[in-house]
Amino acid sequence: MNRDTAVSCPAVARMIADISGSGRRPQARSSPHPRLSPASGIPPASQHFDTGVHMDPKSLASRADAAAHAFGSAMERLVSLVPGATGRSGSQGTLLALTRSQIPALNVVMSTVKKPDVEEIADLATVAAAEADRGGFPWSIRLRGGPDEAMTRKAREFGRTATSEQPFMVLPLKDASALPQDAGQVRVRVLGGDEYNDFAEVLAAGFGAPAVIISSLYTPAVLDAQGITAYVAEADGVTVAAGLGVVAGGHLGVINVATTPQHRRRGYARVMVDRILQDGRARGAHTAYLHATDEAVGLFESLGFHTAETWTSLIGT
Repeated sequence: MNRDTAVSCPAVARMIADISGSGRRPQARSSPHPRLSPASGIPPASQHFDTGVHMDPKSLASRADAAAHAFGSAMERLVSLVPGATGRSGSQGTLLALTRSQIPALNVVMSTVKKPDVEEIADLATVAAAEADRGGFPWSIRLRGGPDEAMTRKAREFGRTATSEQPFMVLPLKDASALPQDAGQVRVRVLGGDEYNDFAEVLAAGFGAPAVIISSLYTPAVLDAQGITAYVAEADGVTVAAGLGVVAGGHLGVINVATTPQHRRRGYARVMVDRILQDGRARGAHTAYLHATDEAVGLFESLGFHTAETWTSLIGT
């Protein structure tokens, strides 16, 4: 994928892995139908985020821990919003989230701690496997870091033998400042839940996925949920990109920023992320996080993000 194309997991399997948040303080939400507001032209990253700050390893690890827990809460929130979805949490930091989507990353047994509890993962994987057999959907195991020998053996017992990795990136938002508003070439607006099909169409074009898969997950209830904001970017009256920001517990998840194929390499993804970051900070977030494709790492580094760790998905073949 083009690095202007996606924020989260590669292709469809990773496309909607990190969606929303729970356990959060109430956040102010924009009107469902705000007027178009100009985003920035595409200024150098140094104008709005301090990309020269080098986070020490301890600080980076601490932020990664907090962001990982926020991501886990996001999956719990998704389960609570998507019709037919189910989930449960273990006492050792393991989460089961089944949306019954055809996207493996959205039917997941996930550890939000660095040292996963293999037996707890196995217990929840047993549930996932049984539900997947009945429902005919794929599922995965997701870890912070790579699996050790014991985890690899256990995953193999469930047929999860293929692996994929992705960078998990974080950004302290304390250095964010107001964006310049002088270009006006690209406008970013917030969508209401009644525009969920429009949102799905743009993401479908950007990710090369069926729109029906996206609209079944990003439903009106999801897009209208408190703390979740869907955006589209428009240039010359044409919708060119879409993305999500999720504010929960002081964290901002930057999710599924995608540019349509014919409009890539024009900086629209940067404009979209700029807007999401600024809005997230205004709503009380102190740290942003995202899962990036390898191709997109350079873009996000230019915006000040740091790769905190690498996450691994174990999937069936």
